[in-house]
Amino acid sequence: MDENLITITHDDEEMVAEVLFTHYDENTQHQYVVFRIVDSDEISAARYVQTDSDSGYFEDIETEEEWDLLEEILEDYFDSLDDEDEDSDL
Repeated sequence: MDENLITITHDDEEMVAEVLFTHYDENTQHQYVVFRIVDSDEISAARYVQTDSDSGYFEDIETEEEWDLLEEILEDYFDSLDDEDEDSDL
């Protein structure tokens, strides 16, 4: 699970976050990372810009359309988790 942990800096405060999933959108041609702040229920997302094969940086999501897209994908993600839980209960 540690491989899914990242450290992010927001307002000069470092936080550990767990990557829930990544998504590449062909329409925007951006890679997105959706993450949950560890020790919090806060879920957020950012654009990931790869600078070379081993590194990159995050950018803020700027448009309402991008947020709408990610909210829809996040809902699908949680629905799939619910489906897995229901299947494991059988």
